[in-house]
Amino acid sequence: MSETPQDDAAEPQSTESAPAAEPRNTEIPESLNFRVPRVSLLAVLAVAACAVPLATTSGPVGLLVFLIPLALLWAVLRPGTTVDAERIKTRTLVGGRTLPWESLKGLAITKQSKVRASTTDGAEVTLPTVRPRHLPAISLVSRGHLPDPTARSTDED
Repeated sequence: MSETPQDDAAEPQSTESAPAAEPRNTEIPESLNFRVPRVSLLAVLAVAACAVPLATTSGPVGLLVFLIPLALLWAVLRPGTTVDAERIKTRTLVGGRTLPWESLKGLAITKQSKVRASTTDGAEVTLPTVRPRHLPAISLVSRGHLPDPTARSTDED
């Protein structure tokens, strides 16, 4: 078995064989939707399955037990945040709000790692299901209304 000597100053590989050289998809999406993960529906299904014996053996009043899985289903499907180039739309369990980018001072991160929007009129609006790791993507979709918090400033160079 013969081995070829490896030289530390080897020629660079061609860009055709390098996996990192493939063109990246640089298309920016029109909007981003942040929702509760749909796998949470499995927990709702489990609660509903556990409610069946209790509801069916307790008479007509026992059917009210099915309100618990229905409330959980609402809590999984309803909350969310949609971000696009014009606005941020929030949906909570009982309401929602539309915040145009022009009405925002900025976004803040709470101690519980939740993201809040500060408006120019002094209100604080929690963005449901948005976490700090989502901020670079929100910055990209906002089309410059929100600076990217992970971008390196020119002062650091």
